[in-house]
Amino acid sequence: MGLANLLTSSELIQVAVDGIGTVDLNWIGFVISWIFNLVSDFPGAIAVGVIIFTLMLKTIVLPLDIYSRVKMKKQSLLMESMRPEMEKLQKQYANDKNMYSQKVLELQKENGYNPLGACLPSIVSLVIFMVVFSAFSQYSQYANLTAYNEMTKSYSKAVYEYVQTEDGENGDGYFLIAAVEDGLNNPKPYKPFAGENGKLLDAEGNEVDIYGYYVDYDKFASFYTAYAQASEEDVPALPDDWAELSEEQKNLFVSDFVRLGAREAAANYYIKNKPKTSLLWIGNVWYPDSMLNKEVPDFSNFRSTIQRAAGSIDTNYEESYNEVTFNLSKQKSTYNGYFVLIVLAIGFMFLQQFITMRSQKAANELSSVDGQAAATNKMMMVMMPIIFGIFSFFYSAAFSIYMIVNTVYSLISTLIINKAVSVRFEKDSDKKEIEKLRGRAGRKRLK
Repeated sequence: MGLANLLTSSELIQVAVDGIGTVDLNWIGFVISWIFNLVSDFPGAIAVGVIIFTLMLKTIVLPLDIYSRVKMKKQSLLMESMRPEMEKLQKQYANDKNMYSQKVLELQKENGYNPLGACLPSIVSLVIFMVVFSAFSQYSQYANLTAYNEMTKSYSKAVYEYVQTEDGENGDGYFLIAAVEDGLNNPKPYKPFAGENGKLLDAEGNEVDIYGYYVDYDKFASFYTAYAQASEEDVPALPDDWAELSEEQKNLFVSDFVRLGAREAAANYYIKNKPKTSLLWIGNVWYPDSMLNKEVPDFSNFRSTIQRAAGSIDTNYEESYNEVTFNLSKQKSTYNGYFVLIVLAIGFMFLQQFITMRSQKAANELSSVDGQAAATNKMMMVMMPIIFGIFSFFYSAAFSIYMIVNTVYSLISTLIINKAVSVRFEKDSDKKEIEKLRGRAGRKRLK
């Protein structure tokens, strides 16, 4: 079938798939991306990158953490040293909360206690956490969207292997001719230039929007007969009455064949890159570690995952998405995780809250006359882990890894700082006591 006959053809095969627009990263996203690229050759690269990013960030803000925790521990030790006086005040003003608060403030001022001393660094740390949370949420959407778009490129590139182009060879393997609209919604045969990454370009290097493909049936018959004979697999033979089939029947046979290789190419891209985004039991760290999520989601879940960053995603993309992920049926039915990171995030946060409460025991018990502050802090000890669990449940496993590493780092630094401050405080207290004793002894000698 020559080009002249193609012009009179009324049938096109539709094997093109649509990519979805990209997500713009902020500067933190670029930092995260840079770190991931550094470790991209390692298995579990994303998890490793998240750990490196978290350690770097925590090290950068470590001076703030040290200052905050030292202040908190010192204030706690000061409060403990005031316990006898404050317990007396609690008994004395048990029925007068306002007077108790006033007397406590006076006592704290006399002893140099400032409950707000550690607040500013803590606020800064909270702001950093929220900024990083937003960046991770955005990057997870960016990563999922980029992976899908790369799969569409692999799919399209496999199709383009059969397309006749001006700068390509025109052997028997090139049996498709791209169709573009002529401005009047009429597709016409067009031979674009071959580009990179599964794109077809015009003479100026601009990407061409393909409307569909015309088929050179004679070239296809020649190509497919040779392909079937050379294949080691059980490939259906070309129908004996090929020449008598209608265009619709021929196009169906051609499109089925072209889709086989395109689907395989898209799946191969995913499988090749899976070691980077997987981690032990987790299929894709950019989705939650949950049995409610699949390693490769259906279109509805995929759309809800990325539309916060990419905007509203039209349901017209569903056909393309299903086609690109056609050969990933196993991954579509595989749990993405088993709630392991969610449990760890909750557990470590609970441990951190418990240690923090123990270190602030005196402040919790004595800051209010009726012990209400202690009850409030106990409630917070339960609420914070639940909040972290919710974050882990709805957001990516990568963010759960960040929260776990962040919490463990904080736990270790808190234990070290608390121990160091306690030792230093005890030494200072001993020195003050010795100086008091020496002063008394000196006064006795003078008498």
